[in-house]
Amino acid sequence: MVPDEHLSAATVELPTALFPQDDFEQGRNSVLQGGIDLVYANPFDWVQYVEKKGFIPVAKPKKHFDEVLLCSRQGSPWVDFASLPERIHIASASDATLVHMVGLFLLDKAEIDRARLDFTFTGSYQSALKSLLQGRVELAFVFNEVFASASRITQESLQIVAQSDDAFAFHAFCISPRLAHLQDSLCATLCSMEQSEAGQRLLQDIGFSGFEPVNEDEVACLTALAEEYISGHEAIDLRATSTLAIDDSAFLVARAEPGEETK
Repeated sequence: MVPDEHLSAATVELPTALFPQDDFEQGRNSVLQGGIDLVYANPFDWVQYVEKKGFIPVAKPKKHFDEVLLCSRQGSPWVDFASLPERIHIASASDATLVHMVGLFLLDKAEIDRARLDFTFTGSYQSALKSLLQGRVELAFVFNEVFASASRITQESLQIVAQSDDAFAFHAFCISPRLAHLQDSLCATLCSMEQSEAGQRLLQDIGFSGFEPVNEDEVACLTALAEEYISGHEAIDLRATSTLAIDDSAFLVARAEPGEETK
C-alpha cells in the first residue's frame, strides 16, 4: 500500500518501449518468455505472471471490474435465458480468460447445462463481438469495457440477454521482479493521475476514474479462483477462499468433472 502523502505529483522516469500484441496467446507468451517488465493484463494472465514469473500487481482501475454481457443481435429471438436454443453457439475471446469464466458462471447460475454450449474462440474481446455482429454465432460473451467503448450504432445492434455483476475480477498493471524497487513509485504515479489536469484527460480517454493499489487479499482471491478454474475442480466456493466481502449469490459453481471437455 502506498502512503497517501506519496500520491501527489508522483512520477517515474524510465526508458520504455511498447510492444503491442495481436492476441491473448501472443501476449501471454511474450511475458512468460521474459523480456517484458511492465504489463497491463487481464486477471487470468496476471495471476499466471505472478505465479510463474514473480510479477507484482501494482495498481488496478478504481471501482472498475471485469464483467461479461451475454449478447445476441438486435432482432434475433434470443432475448433471455428461456428463449435460448437447445444448442447454444457462443463467441468468446478465449477460454483462458476470467471473462470467459465469469460468462460460464452466468450461465451456471441460470441453470443452463454446459453440455448445450458450443464455443468459437476468437482470440480477442473485439473479435468475439465482431463474430456476433457478422452473424457467425448466435451469441457472444462481450467484455464490459468493449461494450462500453463501442459506438452507439454497435450497441444498438445488440440485445443484452444477461450480464454479470460480480465485482471481483480486474485488470492490473504488473511489474517484473527486475522493477520491484519501483513498485511504490509506480503505484504512486498511477494512483495520483486524477490529481493533475493531464492525468484526468488521459483517464477520461481510457474510461477510468482513476487507479488504486492492488492488495494482497485480492491477489490471493483471484489466484485461488484461477487455480480452481484451471484444475477443473468439482466446485468453487469463492467465499471459502477469500477474505473479501462477496455476496452469497456470487459463486457457488458446479464445475465439469476433471477430464471432461469444456467446449
